[in-house]
Amino acid sequence: MIKGIKIQRKMGQESEGGYSRIRVIHGQRKGQTPRYIIRCGCCRAPRLDIHYDEDGQGLEINGINGSIKNWSDILLPFLGIAPDKKRR
Repeated sequence: MIKGIKIQRKMGQESEGGYSRIRVIHGQRKGQTPRYIIRCGCCRAPRLDIHYDEDGQGLEINGINGSIKNWSDILLPFLGIAPDKKRR
């Protein structure tokens, strides 16, 4: 399991800013890669599946495969974090 991701299964929990907490579930089906399931905290909207390699080299997010570097370059700016220049 990736360190630092807090599992939140309860629906309707409120976080800072008045938003519902995102629900996070971790699991692994037999014969498949481990995954996280991300869901809305206030409703039953479609989920986001994130499968990851045991060796930490790649991610599959909702069926789209990419390296950790590719996903970092795309997603980190949305969070206000500059991608790590050392990984290039």
